[in-house]
Amino acid sequence: MKIRYIFVALVVIALLALTGCQQAESNTINVAGSSELTVKPDKAEVWAGISIVKDTAQEAQNEANKVVNDIIDGLRYKGISEQDISTENLNLNEERTWTDKEGSKLVGWRATQTLKIKTTDLTKVGEIVDVAATNGANQINNIQFELSDVKDKEYRKQAISEATQDARGKAEAIAESLGVKLGKIKTVSEANYFARPYTYAMEAKAGGDMVAEAANVLPQDVTVTANINLVYIVK
Repeated sequence: MKIRYIFVALVVIALLALTGCQQAESNTINVAGSSELTVKPDKAEVWAGISIVKDTAQEAQNEANKVVNDIIDGLRYKGISEQDISTENLNLNEERTWTDKEGSKLVGWRATQTLKIKTTDLTKVGEIVDVAATNGANQINNIQFELSDVKDKEYRKQAISEATQDARGKAEAIAESLGVKLGKIKTVSEANYFARPYTYAMEAKAGGDMVAEAANVLPQDVTVTANINLVYIVK
């Protein structure tokens, strides 16, 4: 009988200890940390293409194909690899006009093709636009400065590290103000990471104006942000 009482007492003590641990772990401090870096881009993308109207769909498509092929040949001659050139847009649609007398009237077919040209040599942006315009492009949609994969990984690590330090600093300040101590980390969750590129929207739409405008486009900084959430157990 005595042994039975001892066993029951041990069970009660264990349950009380477990309850105490659970209560202790329920006391937490939740904090969010953030960071923002301003860094130099090391990659540029140029969207260049042709939009043309011809009497027939075949004529429009043939002319667009010719211009695009001429642009690609010109870029290759300047040392741009085909691996850095991709087709981003390809459309062929009826071109119509409206008059009160005749209503909707077919005036031809519009073919549109857009190429995305990538380069890690930012000094070549103006040259890329020059080649495109010289070979028949009548549209430069925009020029975008961003991070290469290597730099993106490097700055992602730095941004997350700084966001984590920011969160820990907040948790330490809260614990000190409450007169408690931080225990181990209960949970960690990355809220988000984003490297926002700088996009320059071209105003000129044809010929030498595009080349002159592109020559004056200077790379702007890329903003890298990260957010992280930490939950600390309070001792």
